[in-house]
Amino acid sequence: MTAQSEIQYICRPVQRQHVQTPIDFLPVSDFLTDEPACKQLWDLVATQFRTRSKFLAIWSGVRFVCLHRAADGSVDGFLLVNAPVNWQLDYVVVRPDARGQGIATALVAEALNQAFERGVPYVMLTSKSELRPLYEGCGFMVIEEPVAV
Repeated sequence: MTAQSEIQYICRPVQRQHVQTPIDFLPVSDFLTDEPACKQLWDLVATQFRTRSKFLAIWSGVRFVCLHRAADGSVDGFLLVNAPVNWQLDYVVVRPDARGQGIATALVAEALNQAFERGVPYVMLTSKSELRPLYEGCGFMVIEEPVAV
């Protein structure tokens, strides 16, 4: 399997974006009281990423969790916000059977709306190059392209 290149992005939230899908934006302390959601987050991280150690390393800085709930109340999409001054979005993940419904776009847009409301100067993220259309569509600009080898 070849390593995928990653791109670094930045966005300056300057206005609210329309979000068509309901998204919960919770302080991490509120999220941690929802045991089924916590289990679903861990299951998604464990099955969709090979970087569980990275997840554990960034978790201490996570201040907010965006989540989408399916009709049955189960959580099928997450986004973590690491929030010192500028925000770093980590682990935008949607359950495989829920993909293609605009959930990832709604998660990112709601995180940007919350950043705008809180006066956060910049929101940053790093992702695989295949996700570039998603992030650019939400208003992010590339700040570092992968280096061709």
